[in-house]
Formats: sequence, structure tokens, C-alpha cells
Amino acid sequence: MAIDSIGSIIGQSPASSEEIQFDDGSKDNIGRDEFLTLFVAQLRHQDPLNPLDSTEFTAQLAQYSSLEQLLNVNENLEALKASQEQDYRLQALDFLGKEVIADGDLLYLEPNQMSQGGFSITDSANCTAYVMDANGIPIRSISMGILGPGQHQFQWDGRDAGGNTMDPGIYSFEVTAMTGDGMVLPVTTQITGKVTGVNLETERPVLFLGDIPMYLSQVVEIKVPESSPL
Repeated sequence: MAIDSIGSIIGQSPASSEEIQFDDGSKDNIGRDEFLTLFVAQLRHQDPLNPLDSTEFTAQLAQYSSLEQLLNVNENLEALKASQEQDYRLQALDFLGKEVIADGDLLYLEPNQMSQGGFSITDSANCTAYVMDANGIPIRSISMGILGPGQHQFQWDGRDAGGNTMDPGIYSFEVTAMTGDGMVLPVTTQITGKVTGVNLETERPVLFLGDIPMYLSQVVEIKVPESSPL
């Protein structure tokens, strides 16, 4: 019993390495093994009195070869992607012990230690940092005077406006910058500190500055601590 040729069932070329377009517009997932099974079945059941045309036979072999190449390319790309992702994850380990500046608005307060925050402005302005507790309530303002454009840092001694020592933990901050003519400048707040840990168990590597988590994409500057040998 003769069966229709693969060419009459399947479109001229697959839409992707795993997807085949049928004449009726429907799609199905088919791999090289399924394609070869269809091809062999067609040869086995062709009409002896009306054998498969050699031109069509060659075209179907070429179609199978194209499918094979597309699948191989896809497999190679997947392997390359997996290798790059692994390299990206392992690169996070190089951040351990490094001083970094990253986008963010958090401060990590350790016992008997100064906490440091950072920010950048585009023009000279009178700058003030406001440290806030977990509820977003300002507990301390730190006036820095007039600063020029660029990156700046400030330190917080861990005390509130009344001089009381705050509990260790994570705090947030914001910075206001006002020019001499009364204009308020946009401020980019930044986290500064030493990377103390790396978590590779998550989908994306996470760096820790004390208890503050951040992604690699947040880091804008890295430097070796002055006390560390180059």
C-alpha cells in the first residue's frame, strides 16, 4: 500500500530545529528520529508501479540533512549557553573580599562599626543624607555641605538624632541635593562596602555586603582594599 510522501505531509522546511509545519497549518514537535521513521516508512510502502521520483527523494534527503544540522546547531548553542552561565556564576567568587560600589539604597550596620553609603550627582549641590529605619522613618540626617559632580560617600556612626546607638542590621537611606539656585538634583544612591559572601544556589549569583544581598548587575565599580596586596 502506498503512502503519501513526506514532502506532501511536511512543509518545505521546519520552522525551527524542533518544530515542523504541516500542510493544514498545524504544528507538531518532531525530532530527527521521527523524521527518519517517516522517511523509511514512505520507502517501505511506496507503490512499486509508481516509485518515488528521484528528484523528490533527493529533496527529502536534503530536508533530513537540514533538520539534522539545525538540531546539532541547537545542541551546540545550548551547550555554549550552559558553559557561559557556569563561567558567569563562578566569576562571582572573584568578588569575595573586594570593595564594591553598587546601585542601591541600603546600609549595613555592624556592632561598633561605621556604616558607609554612596551616591552620585551631576552638578554641584548642597547634599544631605537621611538614614531611615525598617519602617522608612528618618532617624538621622548627615549634612555634607556643597559637593561637586561625581561619586561621593558618607559615613554613619550608627546613632540616631538623639545620640542613641541603633541595633545592628540593615537600614535604608536617601540623599537630597539642592543647587545654589534652589533646584533639586536627581541623586543616584549606591551601596558601598566589602563583599563578604556569595550565594551560587540561586538562579543568578547573589553577592552579600554583610547582610545586604545584591546581583552582579548592580555592581558599578570594584576595587581591591588598600590593605590587600595587588
